[in-house]
Amino acid sequence: MATEPTVTAAYHDLIRQDIFPIFPEKTGRLLDLGGGIGATAAALKEAGRAERIVVADLVADHALPQVDRAYGGNLEDPAFLERIIAEEGPFDAVLCLDVLEHLRDPWGIIATLRDGLNPGGVITASIPNVRHYRVVWPLVTQGRFDLADKGILDRTHLRWFTRKTAGELMSPDGMVIEEMQGKLAMGPGYKWANRLSLGLLRGFCEIQYLVRARKTG
Repeated sequence: MATEPTVTAAYHDLIRQDIFPIFPEKTGRLLDLGGGIGATAAALKEAGRAERIVVADLVADHALPQVDRAYGGNLEDPAFLERIIAEEGPFDAVLCLDVLEHLRDPWGIIATLRDGLNPGGVITASIPNVRHYRVVWPLVTQGRFDLADKGILDRTHLRWFTRKTAGELMSPDGMVIEEMQGKLAMGPGYKWANRLSLGLLRGFCEIQYLVRARKTG
């Protein structure tokens, strides 16, 4: 029986419990790309869902003791990722949680990660939805697209995705999407808008997508 993770949560050590339902029950080697100090990967390891965890992030030098190996470096550098894969791969699973939108070439990163997976390995990602009504409504009615310090319009985001384009990102040749869940923002208003519109407005209420894609060969 999986044990309750004991890692504490803060900014760089936030445990993304929301991805646990779509993450495989059992994996071997797990790469947490852009995972801060590795809290989510460590929690999965503690729960018996990963055997060896590797973290790659600019702050990875401060990784939790549960992390088996940490790499501090630039995620945009192909040589950096290739080194990780050569030394620690191939991997059975990769986490890309709220990181792909911060990269100049997330499509190239996904392709590199795919090549670093064992056959049948998975990439689990969370990707914000730029079609959310808080983005679309000011854009359409006021001509405004105001960046912020956090959230969907985080000023450090370089790429923007909807459900369709997030799916395309996560399913290059050799990868197939097994699970894709839209995450509604908190509050009854979102749920009622979705119900009253018979689901037609769901794409404007989903704040992000949780995706699991599997390597087919």
